[in-house]
Amino acid sequence: MHECRMIPIGSNVFGIYLEPGDGNQIRGTITGSRIRKPIPFTSLSRMILLLDEQMDIEQETSLDRRPSQPGNPTFELEILFRQNYSWQGRLRWPENGVEATFRSVLELITIMELLLEK
Repeated sequence: MHECRMIPIGSNVFGIYLEPGDGNQIRGTITGSRIRKPIPFTSLSRMILLLDEQMDIEQETSLDRRPSQPGNPTFELEILFRQNYSWQGRLRWPENGVEATFRSVLELITIMELLLEK
């Protein structure tokens, strides 16, 4: 179980790069300050599981590198708190200058889907 604690600023900032999908399928890659190679995902639920796994790994390591991926991310995700498998943080959509805060993973998914429908 994850305890409630403040996460150091910048340590859990991820780039979410979405790729064109078939129909309503969302797929893409995840990058971050401590991710050596972009991590592919094929659904929002898989993206959430991979991000949670990366945050667990990041807490155990002290790497500090920012890999580059061509182009700007579709979303920038900053996780500020984690408690009981829930997250609180900010989601930025740089292309449209939109920023939203979320208080749970469900709220994060809802915001992402709403932004993508526009």
